Amino acid sequence: MAEIKSRENNPVPGVDYSEICIPDDEKLGTGTFITVLEPNAMAKINPIISSIINVPVFRLMVSINLAIESVTALLGRDDNSPATTRKVFNLPGDIKLSNAHRFEIIFKDWEIEELKMNGVKLIEKQS
Repeated sequence: MAEIKSRENNPVPGVDYSEICIPDDEKLGTGTFITVLEPNAMAKINPIISSIINVPVFRLMVSINLAIESVTALLGRDDNSPATTRKVFNLPGDIKLSNAHRFEIIFKDWEIEELKMNGVKLIEKQS
């Protein structure tokens, strides 16, 4: 029962860093994934995609798309099978684009439970 924690600085343009934390290496489907955007990133880059992949056991992807005012998160195994969970969340309408922004995905038992932006829980889009 070891913790997995990994941080990557500047993984893609617009992302200051991303970090994954899985408290128990025997429960890979439970943990948090954080993406911190650079200031002005949302004004310059669309969409911004942040991901963590560990072939063949784990894949989590986050697409932050200001044009459609949403964040899409996909979680599953990286073995060519479909995502275990796919959820879309509404971005707030009053985003200060010049600021840095922190997105935190909380997942448990291979299900995305919630997404927070700057500590505030985002509302899931209804289909």
